[in-house]
Amino acid sequence: MIANEFAEVRVSRVETRNGARLLIESPKSGQWVTLCPLEAEALTWQNPQTFSAMIGNPYGPLIPEEDE
Repeated sequence: MIANEFAEVRVSRVETRNGARLLIESPKSGQWVTLCPLEAEALTWQNPQTFSAMIGNPYGPLIPEEDE
């Protein structure tokens, strides 16, 4: 568990049929995500503006879906 005055998340490793995943859970919101090693590594490729955009639009997509 890691937390500060803005957020609290629980981070753990889980085994799936497709290998190990990083499970990140937000107890307050009930939201969770599992990341494969490549997805977790992709977080390290991002710049601060990417994270600011995600925080500025919580629960929304970073890239809007196109109309079908």
